[in-house]
Amino acid sequence: MSFGRRIAAALGLVAAALLNACATAPQQAPLRAGDYSLSGRVLVRQASRADVLRLNWTHLGMRDTVRLETPLGQTVAELQLDPQRAHVQLGDGRAFEAADDVALAEQVIGVPLPLRQFSGWLRAEPGASAVAIERDSDARIVSMRDSGWLLSYSGYGAVESVAGPSLIEARQGDVVVRVKIESWLHGVVE
Repeated sequence: MSFGRRIAAALGLVAAALLNACATAPQQAPLRAGDYSLSGRVLVRQASRADVLRLNWTHLGMRDTVRLETPLGQTVAELQLDPQRAHVQLGDGRAFEAADDVALAEQVIGVPLPLRQFSGWLRAEPGASAVAIERDSDARIVSMRDSGWLLSYSGYGAVESVAGPSLIEARQGDVVVRVKIESWLHGVVE
C-alpha cells in the first residue's frame, strides 16, 4: 500500500472512531422545574484586558456547573458551585476551592464576581439586595442594581422557546461581564 493510501486509511479510522465516540455520548438527565442548561459566549473586560470565551452553564437544584472554553474548544476552567463551596479546576490542572465564591472569582480571574448570584441574574431574577429595578411594558426586567453590580437585559425571546433575556450585561467599576445566550433548555414541571 502506498504512503498516501496508508495516511488516508489512518485518517478514515480516526474519523470513524470520532463518529463512534459522538454516537455513544451519554445522555443528560431530564431537567426538573427550576433547572436549566445554557450555552453561549461570555466577554469579561477589565481596563485594557478583554477575554471572550464559550460558556456552558448547568443549574441543577442547588448546584451549578460552569464550563469556560476558548473559541476553539480548549477548556479554560470548570467551576462547581453549591451552597457550601465553590471549586474551580483550571485547564492547566491547577485547582482552587473556597466557601466564598466572590473571593474565589477574584483570586482566579481578578474580578470579584458573585458567581452564585449570577445564576439568578442569567434568568433576570433579582437577588435579595436588588434595587433600582426597571421593567419594560411587559413587566420584564430591563435593568437593576444588585450587590454593587449594574445589570442590563435585552433580547427577550430571541432564543427559541425561551421568554428570558439573551443578552445580559453586568458592570461594576471598570469591569464588564457580557453574556450572550445562544441556546437554553429549561426544566419542566413534573
